[in-house]
Amino acid sequence: MKNLKATKINSFEFYKSVVKSKRNSVADPDYTTRIKLFNDDIERFYKIYDDCFNKKELGKLISNGYTDKELEDLHKLYSYSQSVFQKLKTEITTTEHGRKISTCQNCSVSEINSFDHFVPKMEFAEFVVNPKNLIPSCTICNGHKSTAWRNGDKTVFLNLYLDALPNIQYLFVDVIIDVAKKSIVTTFSLNNKNAVDPDLYKIIEHHYLKLNLLNRFSENNDSVITYVINSITPNLGKLPLDEIRKSAIETSKLNKIAFGHNYWKSILEIELINNDEFVEHFIVNPVIKNS
Repeated sequence: MKNLKATKINSFEFYKSVVKSKRNSVADPDYTTRIKLFNDDIERFYKIYDDCFNKKELGKLISNGYTDKELEDLHKLYSYSQSVFQKLKTEITTTEHGRKISTCQNCSVSEINSFDHFVPKMEFAEFVVNPKNLIPSCTICNGHKSTAWRNGDKTVFLNLYLDALPNIQYLFVDVIIDVAKKSIVTTFSLNNKNAVDPDLYKIIEHHYLKLNLLNRFSENNDSVITYVINSITPNLGKLPLDEIRKSAIETSKLNKIAFGHNYWKSILEIELINNDEFVEHFIVNPVIKNS
């Protein structure tokens, strides 16, 4: 999980580009006329959003309360597949090295195939296409995310534009190897023993639990287990085992720098490599199956 950089595009200019791209239809010949009537109000609301965004106080936003036809018209502005939104996604997910992030950073498990409306679009239709309210995400995370996005005036999910992720480990994994059953069980957990800021840790905890991340990590552990086996096995007999393990751990630590200090795959890799029972039964006697 890594922080993302919000777009550099002016939010209201982006809104106007979305409006400009819309067309009337036979079923709704007056849509573009109606949607342009929102411009003055939306410009004012976007200035309020930007102010709260810059102060990291999105939880203090007050909904305009659009309902019925107005809400429907505003929601029609958003279409993930439309080119203007795809260009936005490309901007946000392209790293400083020119590489594109394709994995949802809300979970670091699934592929990006949607935008998360951090401030919910049903409650805040006015921000349905605000680019700073759109966070590249997967539909799984979107499905798990609750509409209860704040408690009082405090947000309860990580905003990857605003909440600086700590370089302190808070994600851990236990690896249990059952030789008799030829299986590996991985159990991920959160723990604040390394003293992440308590307010931030509370948000992290809510985010991970509501998005079911701990279970999703374990459900996808096979790719990590297979990777560790395949990265170690070719060097057996060529280098001492301790040297092989040390090199594999260093690679995983570099991946933590690249993909986030609490990147679940790297944390599991290091735990597996350090696990003598895993190394013995996978490397010396490779008879274990994953679970």
